[in-house]
Amino acid sequence: MADESRDVSGCEQLSVVIRVIDRKVETNNDRNQYSSLFKEYFLGFVKLDQFDAETLTKEIAQLLSSLNIDLQNCIAVCFDG
Repeated sequence: MADESRDVSGCEQLSVVIRVIDRKVETNNDRNQYSSLFKEYFLGFVKLDQFDAETLTKEIAQLLSSLNIDLQNCIAVCFDG
């Protein structure tokens, strides 16, 4: 998840949060039971000078890459408003 906002000094920034699914397998009476646990982590703020889609995409990809998060393992749902 990413959203842009202005901080108290008036600078635009992008806050980035990632949601992960920790899927666990539990064995109970010869049956496997699956439980999914959703977790969210705040990754940080990115200072923005431009606000077009190309810049936002580039900044998000750079942040994820800097944290060794493989983009091939990511999906996104985008909406505004």
